Amino acid sequence: MSTLQQTKKRLNTAGKIGVVCMFLIIIAGSFVRITGSGMGCPDWPKCFGYYIPPTDISTVSLEEGRSYSKGQMVIYNDTLWITNSDFQYTKDFWKSNSGNEAALKVYPKHQYAEFNSFHTWTEYINRLLTGLLGLPILVMTFLALIYYKKSNDYLPVVYSVFAIVMILFEAWLGKMVVDKNLNTSTITLHMVGSLGILLSLLFLIRRTNEKENYTLPPVLRKALSFFFIIHLVQLLLGTQVRESVDLLLENGIARNILIENLPVGFKIHRSFSILIVILATMMYLQYRRLEIQPRKFKYLFVVLGFEILFGVGMAYLGIPRVLQPLHLLFSIILFALSGMILLETKKK
Repeated sequence: MSTLQQTKKRLNTAGKIGVVCMFLIIIAGSFVRITGSGMGCPDWPKCFGYYIPPTDISTVSLEEGRSYSKGQMVIYNDTLWITNSDFQYTKDFWKSNSGNEAALKVYPKHQYAEFNSFHTWTEYINRLLTGLLGLPILVMTFLALIYYKKSNDYLPVVYSVFAIVMILFEAWLGKMVVDKNLNTSTITLHMVGSLGILLSLLFLIRRTNEKENYTLPPVLRKALSFFFIIHLVQLLLGTQVRESVDLLLENGIARNILIENLPVGFKIHRSFSILIVILATMMYLQYRRLEIQPRKFKYLFVVLGFEILFGVGMAYLGIPRVLQPLHLLFSIILFALSGMILLETKKK
């Protein structure tokens, strides 16, 4: 195997590792959401002012005789505070610390003054997994530059740089979410960023794959293209429904009556699923006529079956917590599968 082929193969592997990391992040993010752990770390990128978050509430409490460093956060009298300078806490602390030069100030960005060790570490692990995605992307970019020098193929570099830009966008958005105390309107933007990263990885994987494209009948390929677009719209509609669900829960609406209180976006989302089923049925009938049946199509139909099952369960069981991340995960898998099949095929 030539050096160029080895670089190409390694580049392809780095892209696949990136896809695996993406799905881990999606699972972790969903778990954070359904457990209500999003504000487990009230600041970003640190957590309560620490690089490794606390495990006990005493760490973020004021204790007499204890020293505190600048930038640490404490909860006192149901209020979130941040240290403005190094100090030692004594019983006379509040008499000598007032005004603009106080060593301890009320945190200015929000007042989510709660500590829950489970929530804190759930959010922290989610952040670690997000950071983990950066490693294969950086390796991918480095390999793409080497590959470009040897082959003059600049597209892997474009895909890698785009993935980095999307990761930076996601990181910035994550900071905005924490600073604004989990503004639910950012959920759709997070999804757009995640899909952008995933698409760039899929394009790179296909570009560096040694396998040749296989042919499909025009009717089947057109149906698949339409399926991909409709499912993308369905995903974005689903994030809008998810935002509405979060708002209703925050306002005290019980899960068993969530469906009847959802806005019209839910009905549109549900109607689009009917269209997806019709398209999938058309594709399956065409697929059955093929002499050589691509294995990825079988996976697509199986994943779609599970996604519909979870969607029906959510609609009729009051949107149970356990089905929310499963429905999202299988939707993303379906998006990735249909996109990859389109990239690997051509018209007959």
